[in-house]
Amino acid sequence: MKLQLNVFLTIILTMVLWTLVIFGQGTEITIIHVNDSHSHLDGTGPRDQNLNPTLGGISRAAAVMLTLKSTEPNPVMIHSGDFCVGDFFFNKYFGVPEIQILKNIGLDAMTVGNHEFDLGPSTLEMIYYEGFINGSFPVVSANLNLSGYPSLTNFISPYTIKTVSGVKVGIFGMTIPAPLSNPDPVIISDSIPEITYRTVAELQSLGADVIICISHLGYSIDSSIAANIPGINVIAGAHDHNVFIQPKKVINPMGDTTFIVQAGSFYKYVGKMSLNYNNGNVRMSNYELIEINSQITPIPDIENIINDLKTGIIAQYGDVYGTLVARANCDLNPVPNCNNHGWKDSPLGNFITDAYRNATETKIGISANGLIADKLYHGPLVGADFFRAVGYGFDTNTGLGFNLYTCDIRGAELIKGLESSLAMVELDDDFNLQVSGMNYKYDISKPPGERVILSSVRINGKLPVMHKKYSVTMNEGLLGILLSMGIQAEKIEFTGISEYAALINFAGRLGNINYRTEGRIKEQLITDFHLDINSVNAGTYSLNNNYPNPFNPVTRIGFRIPEQGQVKLIIYDLLGRAVQTLVNDNLKQGYYEVEWNASNYSSGVYFYRLAAGNFTQTKKMILLK
Repeated sequence: MKLQLNVFLTIILTMVLWTLVIFGQGTEITIIHVNDSHSHLDGTGPRDQNLNPTLGGISRAAAVMLTLKSTEPNPVMIHSGDFCVGDFFFNKYFGVPEIQILKNIGLDAMTVGNHEFDLGPSTLEMIYYEGFINGSFPVVSANLNLSGYPSLTNFISPYTIKTVSGVKVGIFGMTIPAPLSNPDPVIISDSIPEITYRTVAELQSLGADVIICISHLGYSIDSSIAANIPGINVIAGAHDHNVFIQPKKVINPMGDTTFIVQAGSFYKYVGKMSLNYNNGNVRMSNYELIEINSQITPIPDIENIINDLKTGIIAQYGDVYGTLVARANCDLNPVPNCNNHGWKDSPLGNFITDAYRNATETKIGISANGLIADKLYHGPLVGADFFRAVGYGFDTNTGLGFNLYTCDIRGAELIKGLESSLAMVELDDDFNLQVSGMNYKYDISKPPGERVILSSVRINGKLPVMHKKYSVTMNEGLLGILLSMGIQAEKIEFTGISEYAALINFAGRLGNINYRTEGRIKEQLITDFHLDINSVNAGTYSLNNNYPNPFNPVTRIGFRIPEQGQVKLIIYDLLGRAVQTLVNDNLKQGYYEVEWNASNYSSGVYFYRLAAGNFTQTKKMILLK
């Protein structure tokens, strides 16, 4: 009898233990994410000998996403914004087919990217209306003020909650207030920390167990949010097209980890994150970034849709997929492909601005980093590849992108334009200019407005004459921005030439394209000043983190200088505007601490920048009222 009782107790104990194991494992949740697709419904990447693209394509990406959705536990499928602008598919169909495809494969949420507003709120409303005729998915952005265009509230809300296996997953979006965007009368609020904090708190009050931010703010702001605002488990980021093989881990003020992911752009990758939720605790159990290449079999129905859409594109724009235009001897990247001597010109920027001058025969060609999109890949190139390189803007007459304009600008105004583009280069280089017919250097240690090294500027090999007029070619987008910033231009003329046509004609003339970073633009490095770099790195100059951070409304900033000299400590807002100068004085060697009372300023991300001697450093802080 005693033996039977022991056996019985053993069985009961075993069952209890298995029950604890089973119920202690928690709930597995799978996040499937993409971002920055920019209407690249067809593939991209290097083309094979038959001119077929080898990477990306929504029909391949959808095959992976649907497979994950059907095989992984509790899938949550999200897109982090910028599905608009950048491809013939957008200029012909305005993003509607992409919305419909994403809806049909079961997308759970999408945030609003800055390029969604490129053609204004009315076009975005039309896209949502047409795309959501037979069903919809949540579009979320918490920092959009839609009061000026209230009909968009029919499609956009701050957040959504999806329940999977009893676990509430709160999903909210954020949109960057980019200066090149066109949201008016919609307001993209820059009170990002305050809105994020409030939205997280509201989701928690609604019982959200897991909170995901689908952010179109860029990694720099994402990491600041993660470090300062608790409660966010995952930030699925976008805007800067980063490829994170593994999530970035950021410890928040509560000691918990926020995971930040990005999956590149143009459907070249799909991210898969496995989370485990267990009694209030969230941990990541696995992450995989899946490359979308030619080894993946596309979904036939979606592939047929894409081919039908391409037929319409060819009818309007010509055979932009099957006709060879030129060959590239190397990848032409939209970012510098080396950092030798601080070179900042990009291979693609050099090619594009040279193409401007080839089309118009002006002395100078200028573009901006933020107006240059997809790279040109090594190998054969067709028309669609060149359009993707400059796919922003829309011309109602041609259906193409931005057109080229020529104008005359005096030397002094050119320098003023360069200074404007460099005002916050250490924080965001979207407005950095790419040039042809010019060379210049800049010194990031100098305050905004004094960064161009005048002795380095050359226009067609000669020092600029400040009062002399120089002929310049740029696209209408950049021209509008420069004029709005007060840059004076004369004899402004429409060329009747699109950016796309200029690139196609120039590439055809070259036949073989061979462009690299070559030093047209150079950042003055600290070693160029013949300093003892070891002494600088050793911490003789220092700028401390402000405390507290986040703060309301007072914070303190400490810094140390090793020798007497002129010192500036300036506060900037998220858009790079100087809002207050805390220090502008000749100080003796020593440690200093200053207080900033931000009671007159709105909540948001701010930057403080110390410039002393040849030392400069910028840090972020968050005002949270």
